[in-house]
Amino acid sequence: MQKILLSTEFITTFIVFMVTVAAIGGLVAYERKPRESLNPKMLPSTALMLGIGIVSLLALVHLVNLLGIHTGR
Repeated sequence: MQKILLSTEFITTFIVFMVTVAAIGGLVAYERKPRESLNPKMLPSTALMLGIGIVSLLALVHLVNLLGIHTGR
């Protein structure tokens, strides 16, 4: 177990997972911020959250597989 947690693949996937979770949190804060004008926001936060959420889910499944839990066939 110790060898797996120190592998480059696990560390890289964990960093990707944490960055995507932070990005989703930032986008949620951006979306909940009250608007000052009626102009549309320049950043399509809902679409970005969906795409980043998919990447986050894939990274989470990859982390679980690296830990030895079988999630597929």
